[in-house]
Amino acid sequence: MLPFHLHLGLEGVVSTVLYLVMWATLLLSVGWKPQLGIYVLAFMLPLQTVRYKIHEMFLGAQFVDLLLLGVVLGLALRAQAIVPRAPICKFLFLLGVFYYFSLWEGAYFIDAPLPLWIADPRFSDWKNYVELFMLAMVVSSAIREEKQVRTLLLIMALSALALNRNYITLLSGRDLSHFSYETRDEGLIGYAGVNGLAAFEAMVLSVLLASYGYARRIWLKVAMGVLAATSVYCLLFSFSRGGYAGALAGLIAVGFLKTRKFLVLAAVIFLSWQVLLPASVQERINMTTEIDGAGQLADHSAEQRLVLWEDAFQLFKRNPITGTGFQTYQYMGRVGPYRDTHNYFVKVLAETGVVGGFLFLALLWKLVRLGLDLFRRAESPFWSGLGLGFVALMFSAMVANCFGDRWTYQQVDGYLWILFGCVLTGLRITDEAEKISTPKNGNALIDSRNNFEHALEPQDSERNISLVPGVRLLKLSGDLN
Repeated sequence: MLPFHLHLGLEGVVSTVLYLVMWATLLLSVGWKPQLGIYVLAFMLPLQTVRYKIHEMFLGAQFVDLLLLGVVLGLALRAQAIVPRAPICKFLFLLGVFYYFSLWEGAYFIDAPLPLWIADPRFSDWKNYVELFMLAMVVSSAIREEKQVRTLLLIMALSALALNRNYITLLSGRDLSHFSYETRDEGLIGYAGVNGLAAFEAMVLSVLLASYGYARRIWLKVAMGVLAATSVYCLLFSFSRGGYAGALAGLIAVGFLKTRKFLVLAAVIFLSWQVLLPASVQERINMTTEIDGAGQLADHSAEQRLVLWEDAFQLFKRNPITGTGFQTYQYMGRVGPYRDTHNYFVKVLAETGVVGGFLFLALLWKLVRLGLDLFRRAESPFWSGLGLGFVALMFSAMVANCFGDRWTYQQVDGYLWILFGCVLTGLRITDEAEKISTPKNGNALIDSRNNFEHALEPQDSERNISLVPGVRLLKLSGDLN
């Protein structure tokens, strides 16, 4: 299905155009501007089913790989750093190596093929996951200016709007007055499923809520409001309880860090959802705690989650140090047809043990800390809003991942890593601004209109007059008569 629900016999044309765009962007990223590859990736990442249309073409399934390669080659040819100078980049490299060795452990544990090439599905999953780390780094290296970051954010907003427009069109002919599994649809986000779509919408909402107060232009506030409204609609009628919890977490995070009235709004939603929300959404939420005649949860999905969590914990207890290996649980067939633990934190423990659990928590902490650092240090409202938005997104993502794997899907999590790359860019620009505005001795701020050598004027020893740019301080040794 096309992003804007066109049915004019153009789907074949769209696939051809997208395929040509892929190759043109690759060449232009290498030979002209590496930023172009990031811009096209940012628009296409969430639109997974659109990218499906070129999977049968030569290297069409490697859309993300090729565009990232184009950006890397473009940076290398211009002698620009591919990996930014940030300590977390070393940690991400360590994490990628750890997961690769965990792949090997898993191969022996479940008697699977050795992870040597992309044809192996577990190796492919590892490649797609660590590719997100690389995405953040090349975004930070290629997107160097505030104007470029603004352009990137605009493209991401347009892509989210296209995703939402398609989803709203899909639901337009369905009965939404009562909950039904038949009304649910994953839309353009593809194999991440409807719960992945809901997690994506919750993260988008969190960023919008955090950054809305920093917008100064009316047209921008209106545009952000429109995107937020469509995201609310899509989130509500995804009927994903994990998505609801993720959006509420993002709202609370912004409330604690910046806007206290959001805490009041969160309390109102929490206490009054049975009045405020549509009847079908209320039915879906109520299913979470309904008990049947046998004393079990009436909702099969909720009941199976408890079974899966208990099974994964039993697996962890038998392999507590390094677990069973990266991406192994889905191949074990331990609980019926289910291939996921339906809680990413539990999955991390079962597959990578205490070591992997510690590294994953350290990753989350480092990401949140850097977002907070930008939020608190940046003088520019734009960068401060971006830092706050990223922190809100992180809290939303962490809560959403308590209900399933919403962490390793590029179409769901790609924007998280793109925004993190922008956070690294913002921190670099903030560091440079601080070095310019603060003299080495750290005793005074220099007016931006003056050079370093004019920061402090010579003193008049007889009258103890000290001149600072814009300020004249007169000190007399005797009484003033």
